Amino acid sequence: MSGNYSITSFGQYWKDDNYNAGSNNSSAYGMSDSSTEASIFGGDTQAYASNPYENVFGTDVDYSSQYDSIIDSFHKQLDDIRAAQAEEEAQADDDNDGDDTTVGESDPETGTEPSDTEPSGDEPAGDEPAGDEPTGDETTGDEPTGDEPAAYTDEELSLIYNTAQDILDATVRYESGLFGGTDEEAFIEALSNEKLTPELMQGVQAQLQAEGHDLFDLIRSETSGGTEDILEGYALAKLGGESKESGTKLESYGPYQDMDKSSVEYQNYIRKCVSLFKTAVNGAGTDEKVLAYVMSLPDDIRADVEAQYNEKYGKDTKFMDRGKKEVSGVLKDEYWS
Repeated sequence: MSGNYSITSFGQYWKDDNYNAGSNNSSAYGMSDSSTEASIFGGDTQAYASNPYENVFGTDVDYSSQYDSIIDSFHKQLDDIRAAQAEEEAQADDDNDGDDTTVGESDPETGTEPSDTEPSGDEPAGDEPAGDEPTGDETTGDEPTGDEPAAYTDEELSLIYNTAQDILDATVRYESGLFGGTDEEAFIEALSNEKLTPELMQGVQAQLQAEGHDLFDLIRSETSGGTEDILEGYALAKLGGESKESGTKLESYGPYQDMDKSSVEYQNYIRKCVSLFKTAVNGAGTDEKVLAYVMSLPDDIRADVEAQYNEKYGKDTKFMDRGKKEVSGVLKDEYWS
């Protein structure tokens, strides 16, 4: 659209050739030639009334004064509400102050004296301990609770750190040949270390996780076959978890290592391991990981499992012979060499 525009005190509008042409050139706007800049809200034209408010609201009333009156009324009501709220809060504070009575003073409402059984502000009640004295069930801040593991010695910390690094050196940092690989012998040697107790293995797992790795993920991603079975057997025996193939839940032998062998709890664990071994070697296939778990137990615990198995099921084939019959390769070399 071409033309010029002007700004009035009440707004802005455009006028072009079509506006000015009006009905003389059949304009769609249908405005007369007498339209001027002042004819938007005033003037003598028939298209617009003389009063701006009459055009907007349809009546010759100055609504600006009514608008100011409404705003003033609103602010007055708002001030009244705020004043009422302040008065209620002040009254509530006064009520709370009135309910507090000090020891040795009578209640102004009831007129009764306080009893001698009420403790003073500086003295604890009869059933409450003194502020500086711990109760019998509480421990001091420097003493570990019963559930917290004991702190590692410097030698144990060194073993934990070195084992974690040996595992990473054997897997993600190992390079051999053109495409790299895994140092399986070093990996097995790290996990089979007799000094690496279940408690220390937890430290190794924590160290690996701190460096962005997980022991079971490394075993399953970096190895396969019999090597994977051996490594997972050692890891499950010390940490516990689920067998990858069967999903069998396995316990760490840690809680039973120093337990009284005649206790019911220890005997139940041995009975469970016997059942796991029997299930692993029977049936259509062999669960090598569960078998490796049982064979990865410490010598004294595994000896108890062997003795109980032979007593119950070893009439024809003894424990060691039965297991050896089911495996081959590196798995046989690790446990039956």
